[in-house]
Amino acid sequence: MQFLAGFEAHSFPWRNAYFRARPGITADSGLAGFYVKDTKTAKFNAVISGQSLLHGLEDGLDRDFRLCLGDTSATDDVVNDIQLYQTNLLKIQVLILESGFGIVKNFLRHYDAGQFSLPGRFGVTFASCATATKLKRGYSNMPVKNDRWIRKMALEHDMIKPFVESQVRQNVISYGVSSYGYDLRVADEFKIFTNVNCTVVDPKHFDERAFVEFKGPVCIIPPNSFALSRSVEYFKIPRSVLTVCVGKSSYARCGIIVNVTPLEPEWEGFVTLEISNTAPLPACVYANEGLCQIIFLESDELCETSYKDKKGKYQAQKGIVLPRV
Repeated sequence: MQFLAGFEAHSFPWRNAYFRARPGITADSGLAGFYVKDTKTAKFNAVISGQSLLHGLEDGLDRDFRLCLGDTSATDDVVNDIQLYQTNLLKIQVLILESGFGIVKNFLRHYDAGQFSLPGRFGVTFASCATATKLKRGYSNMPVKNDRWIRKMALEHDMIKPFVESQVRQNVISYGVSSYGYDLRVADEFKIFTNVNCTVVDPKHFDERAFVEFKGPVCIIPPNSFALSRSVEYFKIPRSVLTVCVGKSSYARCGIIVNVTPLEPEWEGFVTLEISNTAPLPACVYANEGLCQIIFLESDELCETSYKDKKGKYQAQKGIVLPRV
């Protein structure tokens, strides 16, 4: 019980170490009846409580840490073995402690980074899933990051700058933090495509004369054409994170489609935005208002080579950047 209470009380970076076991694992939880006269009742309560706690620990680890291990029946044998020791309450207590260690080891032995130590006389250290890890069966695990994580990374690590802490919606196309993403703003600088000066669009030999520059609060994109712009915000993507971008509903309903390729691990810069008008009429795009939503996906293990490592050609880009080879 000291093990279980200490484990729950321990603070995990990035995770909440409350396992929602039933009955709850708390600092004052004990096996009922260790010092009561009715030893038969005490033994029964000890077994039932111990099994519930250990099953709760097992299920809680899988659920709260999203280990994606699937079949956890291997630990069931360890948990159920406490029934063999009903003749002695002290043996039951020791076995529950050992079984708790066994469950945690079974989950965490395949993880290769980060360490945490349990308090108390046990003094055992396990691999932590708080940092980059490797899953036992090779399953991919890239959870979507929530508003709290986005806010923390922006304020403490300059992941997004300037940063809007809450979503702004009044009389504008919304921008700022949303539940599981960040709605970036489009700047007031645009390059509007024209076919007057060239006949072919070639990404390897791009002709800058294909664009007309415009600066202002409202950009009008011709029918079946497109414009380039940039984000107001400067992004610094963490090494363990990949982002995807989706358009805003208000624009999509007008036939305005936004295309942004993924922001790769350790990429930084202003985002170049491609805005297509698929409608048969001219379309308005409003500067300094929301244009698209960035969704952050964090991997359970670090990449071997980041965008910064390979010295990507769009690293630390400023302004609207045209195709490069």
